[in-house]
Order: sequence, then structure tokens, then C-alpha cells
Amino acid sequence: MKIAIYLSILVCLLKLPVLVFANQKVEVQHYQAQLLVKSGQILSLDVTLVGIKAICHGKLIDAHLYQHNGNWLYEIQIRSPNGEIVDLILNARNGQLTNPAKMPSRCIAETL
Repeated sequence: MKIAIYLSILVCLLKLPVLVFANQKVEVQHYQAQLLVKSGQILSLDVTLVGIKAICHGKLIDAHLYQHNGNWLYEIQIRSPNGEIVDLILNARNGQLTNPAKMPSRCIAETL
């Protein structure tokens, strides 16, 4: 009986690193992002930003590409013309906003 308990604990401990790392964001390097764009798996950051800047104008402060739960995501920060920081998470495959669910009210559309 004790052996079965010890084996069960051992199996759980061996699976722990997989469970811990399964939900972590894995950021990719620039060359990896280029390969993903060339293979058609994601949109380039430039293409994604053109779409976003039309509805949330401002200066790009930071951008990261990472994979989370099998989905490629861009996490970007934009400084709006009035100085507010806007954090957005976009689906890198199609450029759609994933978080927040809708564009924040502090986003200002670009004037033509």
C-alpha cells in the first residue's frame, strides 16, 4: 500500500513541471517570428499595427510575440496622443483584438 502511495506521489511530481509550464507564455526571437510570417502562420507586426493604428492611434512603445495555449499573440503597448498607455493583446494569425474584448475608450482613431 505504501509503495502505491509513493509511486502516485512520484508520478504527480514528475508531471508537475509540464503542468507548470503549460500555461506560461513562450516569447519567440525575431528570426523565429520571421519564419512564422514567411510560413503564413501569423501576420507581421507591421501589418497588424496598420490595422490597429487606424482605430487606436499613438506611438508604439513595446511589442512582444508569444505563444500561449497554442495561440500566437502579439502583446503591444501604445502611448495615445493624450499620453495614456494602452495595453492590447492581439491574435497574431488575424490581427483581431483578444484582450480586452473591445477597444478601450482611451483609444483615439487616427485622423486622416
